[in-house]
Amino acid sequence: MDWWILELIVAAVLVVILVVLGPVIKRFGKAYAADIFRANPRTGKSYLVLMDIAYYLIFTAFILFTISFERDTGWTQEVSAEQLEASTLRIGGMLLLMGILHGLNVISLPIIGRLLGLGRTLEEDTPEPRAA
Repeated sequence: MDWWILELIVAAVLVVILVVLGPVIKRFGKAYAADIFRANPRTGKSYLVLMDIAYYLIFTAFILFTISFERDTGWTQEVSAEQLEASTLRIGGMLLLMGILHGLNVISLPIIGRLLGLGRTLEEDTPEPRAA
């Protein structure tokens, strides 16, 4: 198999991972976000939309950064073990980045929800100015 066929296969696998895992993470995360933002559901929905946009921007950029349009120096025209290893490393790198960012989001979401809820509580506690 030529090197560019492997490149197309890896790019397709990365796109499939992006398209499949995004909605899966969102589906299972909705209940968690709803619990965090139960005091202000609109903020929770807005937060999820913004996180979806960030998700697709980050991982689309990762895919675009790692695509090769030329055969790397040292690579043969036919696929070698070194090329397979580099391709596997790209897929594993994207999955690792997804896992790290998802974990950070899960850990930080209660803090963010608390801070956003605190801001809403402060707004509600502030007395309105009296008309003169």
